[in-house]
Amino acid sequence: MAQSQQLNQPQLRLHITRNARHEALIPLHSAAARKLALIVGYQAMALINRDLARAFTPCEEEAERRLTQFRRTEIKN
Repeated sequence: MAQSQQLNQPQLRLHITRNARHEALIPLHSAAARKLALIVGYQAMALINRDLARAFTPCEEEAERRLTQFRRTEIKN
């Protein structure tokens, strides 16, 4: 009888991060969930834009008044 030779199995080590393991357990989002997430994101952006506009509108109006006044004095001179 021929002797069977055992193959040496290669030592293989993989490092899988904790985040990668955690993400593997999270189910994939459905198309409806993605759309809902986009809607929520757009609503949050709308609130931020509203606050920014409210904060900067007086500054823009003041800048426009000053620019108009400057142009009038430049034309006269």
